[in-house]
Amino acid sequence: MEVLVGEQGGIYFVQINQRVEKCGGYAPGFNLTFDWFELYAVSPDGKVLARYPYFP
Repeated sequence: MEVLVGEQGGIYFVQINQRVEKCGGYAPGFNLTFDWFELYAVSPDGKVLARYPYFP
């Protein structure tokens, strides 16, 4: 996994990317969607405010 964090206007944006090539191998039934990610808006105190509804 890879995590990217940015901040704008006091809100943090956290993007979590699946990194299949970093797993050391592929398990049967493992999702090989290479453009999979999750994106969250997070308050400075750590509360998740929103999740981007990405569905591959």
